[in-house]
Amino acid sequence: MEHLTLPQQSRRLLLQAVAALPMLALASRPALSSLPKSFSAETLDDALAELTGGQSIQDHPDIELDVPDIAEDSGKVPVQVYAPLPGAEKISILIEANPVPLISVTHVRGQTEPYVSLRVKMRETSRVIALVHTPDGIFQAAREVTVTAGGCA
Repeated sequence: MEHLTLPQQSRRLLLQAVAALPMLALASRPALSSLPKSFSAETLDDALAELTGGQSIQDHPDIELDVPDIAEDSGKVPVQVYAPLPGAEKISILIEANPVPLISVTHVRGQTEPYVSLRVKMRETSRVIALVHTPDGIFQAAREVTVTAGGCA
């Protein structure tokens, strides 16, 4: 039985991990291809068209969109959305001026609280838009966030 020293074991583990990378890439391909087209949209209008299927979007006063007025660190801007609308099924978050406007889509299931909290990167001063999909239609809340230094290339 061969005994390996620690450097030999480390090198062998590294080689095994490197050899597994192509398989991991192939395995993740179906997951990436199953993302909605709206995540590859490069303009806000294209992303909205994909998300809504042409349905109209209405403002709704009960959607709470909590974002800072001024983002001093544009690399991690806090965004919180609470949408206590009957039958809320999905919450989408978009940033108008980002290279890829659609940031997040969260599905609301069963008795789940319609709430999303995340930190996002912002390219420049822009509107942050929260869309809430319900059986009665698609509703939105939007707020402008001033960015002091860009975060997206």
